[in-house]
Amino acid sequence: MPQCVKVTIVQEVACATCAAASLCHSSEKNQRTIDIPTSDVGQYAVGQEVAIVGRLGLGLRATVWAYAMPLVVLMAVLSLVYVWTGSEGWGALSALLALILYYIVLYAFRGRLQRKFTFQIKEL
Repeated sequence: MPQCVKVTIVQEVACATCAAASLCHSSEKNQRTIDIPTSDVGQYAVGQEVAIVGRLGLGLRATVWAYAMPLVVLMAVLSLVYVWTGSEGWGALSALLALILYYIVLYAFRGRLQRKFTFQIKEL
């Protein structure tokens, strides 16, 4: 059973590396920590720079689940309820409720999605 390595990803906006970034206050830096399963836990040290590698098409699949599918659900429910009831208000309310239900179902299947969205760690 592989153990996990916690990797902190530092996301910076393009102007964060600018020499004047501290003066204009427009620089942003976010940190995210992800767990990457690996059997070689001992070869990585705290502070070591590593590369995170994902399978080809992983980003596209994530984009579909995060953006395309909710848009399809929203538009389909909005259209169907509007045609059925003739009320834009009920259509909008139903579409929002359908989105809430979509994200609840997505959250319920997070373990299954986590197994599909796996990354590998490599030394630089």
